[in-house]
Amino acid sequence: MNLNIQEITLSSGQKAQYEYDHDSDLLEIFFCQDEAAAAIELTESIVLRFDWETSTPLSLSLISASCLVQPTEFGEKHFQLLTDEWPDEVRDQVWAMLRKPPLSDFLKISSYASAHTHRFIPITSIVPPARILQIA
Repeated sequence: MNLNIQEITLSSGQKAQYEYDHDSDLLEIFFCQDEAAAAIELTESIVLRFDWETSTPLSLSLISASCLVQPTEFGEKHFQLLTDEWPDEVRDQVWAMLRKPPLSDFLKISSYASAHTHRFIPITSIVPPARILQIA
């Protein structure tokens, strides 16, 4: 295991720790050291662990992190949020957590609509601090 562990300061002034495993290309950002009571896939490669009772984000996992943070020739990558797969009982909790720090320090939420369907699709892009970009 080739693990890089560092502490970072979030926009709120709160400290967080990230662990990047070079061998598995897994980046985990820990906001709290509590045990996760719930987890949800935000995208196919981004998993949120949180405290069910308090709606407090505990960690964010980026699978294949170096691929996720690399911009394309057209700019940053966007990923469709798996909102249709989120259980109804946590959907509002997850949206509320995504809209504020610490998650908004790492994920920018937006949407797009096909000209033919006029249906808005929620998407996210990763906005990591510069130090985390160095994993790629």
